[in-house]
Amino acid sequence: MPTPFPLFGLSTGITRLREKGGASPKALYDLVNGYIDQSGSPVSRDGTTVDYILPAGTKGLCAFEGKLHVFATTVVTVSNPKYAVNVLVYPDPSVSASLVKIHFARPFLGYLYVVAEFSTGLIQHYWLQSPAAWTANTVYGINATVSPTVDNGLIYTAVTAITANVWQPTTAYNVGDKIRPSTDNGYIYQVISVAGTNPVSGSTEPTWPTQPGAEVFEETDTTTVPSTGQTTTTSSTTIPPVVIDRYGNSVQVNSV
Repeated sequence: MPTPFPLFGLSTGITRLREKGGASPKALYDLVNGYIDQSGSPVSRDGTTVDYILPAGTKGLCAFEGKLHVFATTVVTVSNPKYAVNVLVYPDPSVSASLVKIHFARPFLGYLYVVAEFSTGLIQHYWLQSPAAWTANTVYGINATVSPTVDNGLIYTAVTAITANVWQPTTAYNVGDKIRPSTDNGYIYQVISVAGTNPVSGSTEPTWPTQPGAEVFEETDTTTVPSTGQTTTTSSTTIPPVVIDRYGNSVQVNSV
């Protein structure tokens, strides 16, 4: 029975020559499905499972992270667990285009890099990120990406579903009004109380806190407007009992 011999620092490639005393640890007799990297170490080549029937409505094939990846322009349900379908969205949503061919699909910097051709003739490049799966009761900032817990080939970017006007100076706001900072910070703020004969926002935009439940006080009134447009900000470490989530499906108190 042959005795395994570790190979390190291969420097002479493949040679069939026999040397006195046995084979040289610096050379190979043969190498199948592999290659030698820059450090001189043997590395196995990528491999795939032989399969002649791809999921209907998909194009291309690439082995990545233990699955066979195929590509489509719409969500395709696949029952075979060895397949993963990646949906390639056409850049112009108003154009109906089908996927014609996958010119290139290979891992690059930890994600799949794909070059796809569409029925319009457009050749588009994609770098398919793999964000973590969505979890309940989690705060996601605007533009954060998540994948569904049941993979459907798509990833999703968090956006706000709440309609809010950008903050304006010396403007009357009513309880319940929603306001967005002039420089978006991922939060929306709701007026929870007003006081004075004619309360308005300050002449200078306040510093907006970014803790759920924090409060902003704009202590101005059109009858006594401070010359400095004074604003004060306080924050609370205790989240109110009812706080809106990022997708706007509950009641908001203070900052959202």
